[in-house]
Amino acid sequence: MKGLVIENKRIILKEGLELPSLKKEEVLIKIKYSTINPTDLDTVQGKYAFLLKLMGVKHHIVNTGLEFSGVVEKDGKRFKKGDKVFGYVDLMKGLKTHQEYIAINEDFIALMPSNLSFEESAAIPLGALTTLVALQDLGEVKKCTKLLINGASGGLGVYAIQIAKILGANVTAVAGSNQAEFLKSLGADKVINYKEQKIKDLTDKFDVLLDLTSRVKFKEIRNILFKNGRFIPANPLNNIIFFLGNIFRAKKVKYLMVGKGNYEKLTLIAKWTEEGKIKPIVDSVYAFSDYEKAFQRITEKGRRGRIVMKIGENK
Repeated sequence: MKGLVIENKRIILKEGLELPSLKKEEVLIKIKYSTINPTDLDTVQGKYAFLLKLMGVKHHIVNTGLEFSGVVEKDGKRFKKGDKVFGYVDLMKGLKTHQEYIAINEDFIALMPSNLSFEESAAIPLGALTTLVALQDLGEVKKCTKLLINGASGGLGVYAIQIAKILGANVTAVAGSNQAEFLKSLGADKVINYKEQKIKDLTDKFDVLLDLTSRVKFKEIRNILFKNGRFIPANPLNNIIFFLGNIFRAKKVKYLMVGKGNYEKLTLIAKWTEEGKIKPIVDSVYAFSDYEKAFQRITEKGRRGRIVMKIGENK
């Protein structure tokens, strides 16, 4: 089996890796496509190594790759051999997806949208699931909610716009240059170029602010939230002190952490996709052997959606 292995803060493609063994509630999947996201880059650079060691998380040979599409190799309780599935692994522990096979809990996956290819399906699970939880569960977004999405053109933002519109929100999207037409095609009602206008200086107010850049602090944007507004940062640790202060104010900082796949929510996402309410956004596709170019792409600005990597053959 081939997989990407981290050595001295560099990632290399190795052959001859052992096939994963199955535990209770798991199925074996032959991975067709996976994606690369900023968390993978952080993992390569050792950003989480100390934390994971403190938590006693078992070290695996392959430690990058969070979402995927593939084919079930052996019957499980919910899925059968030959089923086309997509999913999101456990963020903190367990096997990752930059390898040809994975053993994964059946609760973390769902049947792929029937109208999508493996390539397109791999680009959906993490972004759509995370933003669904952020908007529906934390933000309580519903019809006429005024929502601001910061970082709207990235791998999460493109799904946040689409899901927000399904829920009935009025969406203002913030992104870089030359993104307005693209984001409006996804459903954004208004687009702001962050290079021309800082969100903290906006005169409009919002019920919910979803920050997908992990750069914004609550104290900087509290003035543009309504009295009972919610601020949802993609990286809650950057705003943990403000989260702890929620008890003292009406404006709340929410703690967003979607640590693994969810069968029910992924099934709902697949349904919306089949109905044409969600479409996958693929920035670029790379061969497994071109993994270095794929990891380079994650560092570049102007991306739209997910960077996808072809892991296995489409048979």
